[in-house]
Amino acid sequence: MVYNINSLLKNKIFINGMWLYILQIFNTVLPLLTLPYITRILGSSQYGVFSFSLTFVTYFQVIVEYGFNLSGSRKLALASNQEEKSRIFTRITMTKLILCVMSFIIMIVTAFLLGLDEKQLYLILILFTIVIGTAIQQVWLFQGLQVMKYITIINVLSRTLSVLLIFLLIRDSTQVYLYSALYAVTFLFNGILSATITRYKLKIQFTSFSFKDIISELKDGWHIFTTSAMSVVFSGIGVTVLGLSNSDSTIGVYSAIQKVPYIMIMMFSPVGQAIFPRISQKFSNSFDDGIKSVTRILSIILPIIGIVSFIMIIFSSSIVNLIYGKQYSAYHSLMLPLVLWFFLSILNNFLGIQSLVSSGYQKEYGIAFRISVIAIVILNILLGYNFGAYGVAYATMFSEFVLTLSLVYQLNKVKSKIRRNYSTLC
Repeated sequence: MVYNINSLLKNKIFINGMWLYILQIFNTVLPLLTLPYITRILGSSQYGVFSFSLTFVTYFQVIVEYGFNLSGSRKLALASNQEEKSRIFTRITMTKLILCVMSFIIMIVTAFLLGLDEKQLYLILILFTIVIGTAIQQVWLFQGLQVMKYITIINVLSRTLSVLLIFLLIRDSTQVYLYSALYAVTFLFNGILSATITRYKLKIQFTSFSFKDIISELKDGWHIFTTSAMSVVFSGIGVTVLGLSNSDSTIGVYSAIQKVPYIMIMMFSPVGQAIFPRISQKFSNSFDDGIKSVTRILSIILPIIGIVSFIMIIFSSSIVNLIYGKQYSAYHSLMLPLVLWFFLSILNNFLGIQSLVSSGYQKEYGIAFRISVIAIVILNILLGYNFGAYGVAYATMFSEFVLTLSLVYQLNKVKSKIRRNYSTLC
């Protein structure tokens, strides 16, 4: 037993996985620690301006990330020598920098076409630091080389410092620019340090490249990019619609309250990641074994999620008041559709990721996901413009329900296909 534990602790995959898990926790949870404080200090109006600007910039961040976290790390994992690693590093880094410049131009043009006011324009310029940091950050490289401890330590230090500075320096609602700078500079700091470690610790250097290399990298990451882009649209379209049609205060209230079920979804994420490999093994035995495994785990988790959802709805007023204060508690009824969105999101993880993806039917999952993205865009435009924050909240819930129906349809279609193949063989 002791030998097995020691072997596990020395296993490079296990160690790298633990560092990656710590990185995900700090990237997701630590910034949320400032949420109750910052929503009170800035107020719903200023927090709304910040939230819209951040969502706007996030669209361009995903363009620069493109999908290299998966396509790039895979290439590095298969690289046989230092020269090849340097060549991959050069091609992907230069592609990201080109995408960064293009994103900046598109962002400014889009901002003027949308008629964003002066404050929003200044904020997106400050928050574009996130995109620059993403362009030079090398998470994909550390992941591919299985040396995640470097980037994790950098992230932990920089995000901890950022959180401390926010608590120390942000004192009133006029400091939204400073808050944005403290929020964004973490990404730039991470990028600079990771580039330094890449050069001097890992000995990976820039090499020559061609325009054809850039095109090749864009082609390789295209499918991953489109999926990532749709996910960003799915999560950000509500705030975007509100930003173009409602007051800053409305945006701030919705953005703050929406974070509560979002945190709950993030808390489930490690559970989904932990059971995915095991369920994938069951599906490799047979489709029926996989479905039985998913059903068994779902029968345990879904009632717990149901009870948590019920409690969150019943005590929504107290929860919102406790976290954000009285300024936000008047809108506690937004929790109803958003908590139902949380419940359906967990269910859809089992129907989609744990069932379709783990059994090798990624295409069917992609079809269902694209349908839900179309639904959320249309519903947000229709309901958001007419009913404000409540319209966006219910649009989010309804689109998640559309995803549920689409996943059930795709899953039943896969089952029918497998039964037909089995009958043919018999």
